[in-house]
Amino acid sequence: MTIDQSIPLSKDRLFNWLKTLSNQLSKGTLIIDINDENLSILHANPYFSKLTTFENKQVINQNINILNGKRTNEKTIEDLNLHLKSGSPKKLTILHYTKEGSAFWNSITLHPIRNDEKIIQYVLLTCEDTTEETLNKMIYKLEHEVYQAIDNENNLQSILNLISEKIELFYIRDVYCTIHLYNKNYEIKSMGSYTLPEYVINKLDLLEITPKSSFNKSAVYLKDFTATPQCADISENYELDAIKGSWTKLILTPQNEVSGILTLFNQDSTELKQIDINYLNRLTLLIQLAIKYAEQKIQLRHLAFYDAETNLPNIHYFKTQVSEWLTTGELGFAAIIHPTEFNKIVDLYGRCAGADLLSQMANRLREYLVVDDVLISRFSNSIVLGIKGEICFTTYYQQIELLTLIPFLIDNNETYITLKIGYTTFDQSLTVDQIIHQSDIALSKARKRSGNSFEIYEENSTKKLIEEMEIINQLAYALHHEEFVVYLQPKINFTTIEVEGFEALSRWNSSRLGFISPNKYIPIAEQTGKIKEIDLLNFKNILIWLQSRLNNGKRILPVSLNISPDHFYDPQFLENIQNTFNQFHVPPQFIKLEVTESIELVDFKRAKDILDQLKALGIECSIDDFGVGFSSLSYLPQLPFSEIKIDRSFVSSMDEPGMYAIVQTIILLAKNIKMRAIAEGIETKEQLAMLQQLGCPAGQGYYFYKPMSINDAEQLLDTKKPADEK
Repeated sequence: MTIDQSIPLSKDRLFNWLKTLSNQLSKGTLIIDINDENLSILHANPYFSKLTTFENKQVINQNINILNGKRTNEKTIEDLNLHLKSGSPKKLTILHYTKEGSAFWNSITLHPIRNDEKIIQYVLLTCEDTTEETLNKMIYKLEHEVYQAIDNENNLQSILNLISEKIELFYIRDVYCTIHLYNKNYEIKSMGSYTLPEYVINKLDLLEITPKSSFNKSAVYLKDFTATPQCADISENYELDAIKGSWTKLILTPQNEVSGILTLFNQDSTELKQIDINYLNRLTLLIQLAIKYAEQKIQLRHLAFYDAETNLPNIHYFKTQVSEWLTTGELGFAAIIHPTEFNKIVDLYGRCAGADLLSQMANRLREYLVVDDVLISRFSNSIVLGIKGEICFTTYYQQIELLTLIPFLIDNNETYITLKIGYTTFDQSLTVDQIIHQSDIALSKARKRSGNSFEIYEENSTKKLIEEMEIINQLAYALHHEEFVVYLQPKINFTTIEVEGFEALSRWNSSRLGFISPNKYIPIAEQTGKIKEIDLLNFKNILIWLQSRLNNGKRILPVSLNISPDHFYDPQFLENIQNTFNQFHVPPQFIKLEVTESIELVDFKRAKDILDQLKALGIECSIDDFGVGFSSLSYLPQLPFSEIKIDRSFVSSMDEPGMYAIVQTIILLAKNIKMRAIAEGIETKEQLAMLQQLGCPAGQGYYFYKPMSINDAEQLLDTKKPADEK
């Protein structure tokens, strides 16, 4: 609402004019005389009476603080009074109470009204009930915190406690909250609360859940505690506010079976309203989803991060933990410890014997290494060890060598082993893959020596820095002269074994440096901020190619392009994509953008907004390299992706039971949340057969086609007709 703040009227006439205006507004309004020391209310319109249930005569000459109550925030009260006294414009939301004592969120806007001499005479306040909107925001924030807690591996008990705490602190009514979850026999398996201790909860009359119980699953069950012994006992003996009644809502499984109850114990006799019912419905749905994804997270995490044969953490677990160390700036070393006799043991006693040897080695390492921050994981036919801190590997070598002094019991036979060890030190300048690779190179050197031996990775660091500087210096030239080109790798439909689309891959053949691997120049482009220019150049080249084929009446297929996370969050990202796309007339269904699974962790809400806007343009998005970090499981159903791309590291290890189970789980997960799974890195006929058996609809890899130039893709499309045209 815009008000002319310099109306040439006397103060009385100005007041009468404001009253007329106030009575015509379709929201609650108050008029306050700024010259009145008590800031008394001079006028309240009918909408204000409807909003607060106060009659007009009950608020005249009162201060707006008449609406304050027990849970009204003191700081917000001070803020409101300060702006009223100064007559400055302000918009704020404050918890107010009606005459009957019902709380509501009041969105107040202050409009200073000046006379013709520019002096403020009155303040016009407009008030709106934004309770439902504010509660929805609170639940959305709670939802984010719950999923973040799940990602942080918090147990279910602590998550239920978190939900109970937030309800008690931020709900508009004074309540105690409890959450009870039941097993299949309807025995309590977990309970969440914040204020109420368990011994008090046990004294309360809860809704009884038994196998024979019959419930209206959409109802809210009410109980009156005012005349019960528990009410008096609790308030007298436990220094808690009296409980007047309770509202209980069933928590259901996705199969609509009762899995628990959410109970709010009221400290007043407030009537249950529709807004409370809506709130309870959203809370129970949130709890249901939290239970489901917490359990799936635990199951998937074990499948993803533990070796099925040894039950040791696997290399994926090791990578995740070391990544966390690198993120926090930790130093340390990593070592690959290989038993020289491993292959002979496997040949003599079988693969299970080899796994048993590694398990026994890990157990001894835990016993001998007296250090807190140690990682011990299986890595193929070796153990990979990580220790953080400013320490030297040689400090621990004698402890590691103790493994060889006592024989291992393998298939009831005592077996002595020798160790070959390759290690490297690490800091933030290295990636996890580089750390493992360097340790592996050092291990190759150690294997050339007899007996127990270890080697450290060494490299000419100056050479590497020079190479990086040359790439940085050539990036700008390469962009200006469009040296970056797009290669296309076909995606294959597993039902028809026909090409159904392409993934666009960036390639750079520098006029000065020659061919440069994307693994080298893309991280540098991200660090220097050039990656968005590369992305947009690749995007434009794809559109030029598709437009050319359309103009010539030729067949086109969807093309997907990887987008760097740094570019994705650039403020100009959507504008750049739309401007580039609008230069052509390619239908949006032939364009897909691929982003890595880590994007939602940077800013989940912003990521969702960006993806929603891309979807509105008709551009679908895929989540790339899914499963590498398992960071996005909780958020995945909320993001508008159409595809999940299974990372090549899982596909390449599908002959291992654990990896096979992970791929199977991801394919089922994608199907259940209406997304399409795409497998990456298919290199063998056996991998294709396993993926087809699991119901994976499509994939890509060297088994079908290597990335090819646009000219080769032209030939492929023009010579290979789809099955329905043959």
